[in-house]
Amino acid sequence: MIKTTLDFELSALKDYNPPKYPTYLDAKADPALLKKIPSRWKKNMAALACVGLLGGVTVLSGCFFPSGGGGHFGGSGGPPAYIVYLTEQEVIDVIKNKAEYMGLEMKDTPPNIFVTVGWDNTKVGLHLFNEENNVAFSHVGNEWVASEAQEAFDAKNDDLTVKIFHSGVSEIWGSATDEIKTQKTEELKQHLTAQVREFIEWLQAEGIIQ
Repeated sequence: MIKTTLDFELSALKDYNPPKYPTYLDAKADPALLKKIPSRWKKNMAALACVGLLGGVTVLSGCFFPSGGGGHFGGSGGPPAYIVYLTEQEVIDVIKNKAEYMGLEMKDTPPNIFVTVGWDNTKVGLHLFNEENNVAFSHVGNEWVASEAQEAFDAKNDDLTVKIFHSGVSEIWGSATDEIKTQKTEELKQHLTAQVREFIEWLQAEGIIQ
């Protein structure tokens, strides 16, 4: 079986010094810092808004903009205080555990198949696979990308049944306490678990799995 390029192994680092990025306050106090930003960014309000977020957001898996894009935050008065998201490993664990709980083991090496979607040609491959039933799962963070990738896989018209799940992010606009972070994380996991349950129930209804 060909290994997919999405296969990975985790190994602990002995030493790690996290990079030190300037915050919004640093940039405000020293405008010269902005001169280091690529010139094409200076003409892009979305990119500049993303830089501004770094001062207030503790964890980001990538710059995220609310609905409407363009870095506009409506009448909220500023960006979210915290962005909650699931790591890739957390997502894989949630999908795999729920599938196995419902009787579908996803333990085989996925076929090395990709689809390319979006204006930036995002490549979406497969993360989990059940060879006996020829069912594969994949995950992306964005619902729009997930929808595009699902259509692309469905259009292949082969015997492989593919489902693309999406986890998304959750915004905390007020106090980002540990309790609220935990609650938001659990909500994201429940949202993902519901997708897995719904799809497996569909597989059972279609007779693809027992």
